Amino acid sequence: MKEIVSHVKGILFDWDGTIVNSYESMLHSTRYAYQKHLDIVFPKDREEFRQISPMRLSESTALYAGTYAAEVAESYLWYYAHEGYKLNNIYAGMRKTLEELRQRGYALGIVTNTSRKRIRVDIDYLGTEGIVDIIVTSDDTSERKPHPAPLLKGAEKLLLAAHELAYVGDYQGDIQAAQAAGMVAVAGLWGEIFLPETVLAQRPDYAAHRPEDLLEIFEVAGVD
Repeated sequence: MKEIVSHVKGILFDWDGTIVNSYESMLHSTRYAYQKHLDIVFPKDREEFRQISPMRLSESTALYAGTYAAEVAESYLWYYAHEGYKLNNIYAGMRKTLEELRQRGYALGIVTNTSRKRIRVDIDYLGTEGIVDIIVTSDDTSERKPHPAPLLKGAEKLLLAAHELAYVGDYQGDIQAAQAAGMVAVAGLWGEIFLPETVLAQRPDYAAHRPEDLLEIFEVAGVD
């Protein structure tokens, strides 16, 4: 492992597969929508789910649902808001890790490709209001990860320079976005969506196998 970072003042996190274990909720919601409108089981397995997971909902439905794209997207959000979210949980150790990082002086944020409407359902159910300082969703930038724009929007909201930030994510595109933004890239390998080897292939600065490992990487927030 590299030397512990000392210049980082803030840490940004992905949401799905990093802070929240939402694989089952998203899978069931997606299957419900495609079954209802196209009468198919989609995605049929975890590998197929990995293909659509990094996309925004509007992108995946346009690609896979054709003329039913709008209806599938609406049904996905309806099911998620009424049933799917109940399958969610915060990864073990994550809540305490975030609390400790804040006590150490780090500014905290979430940068996700998902929508503000959907993440609001999660926040209300899991009781995570105020767990971070800022949230960037698909509603905030026209670009999505692996483009660096969402992460740079997070830096803007935290009033910090990109090089003063780290980004933690479970997807190879998260690492690419962090590198493109000039941030410290941290692979969070405790999720269940993407294969660890595909994330590590992007050569992140650090790799954490459980949320608590972040406390060994970020000991105290950098100061001017």
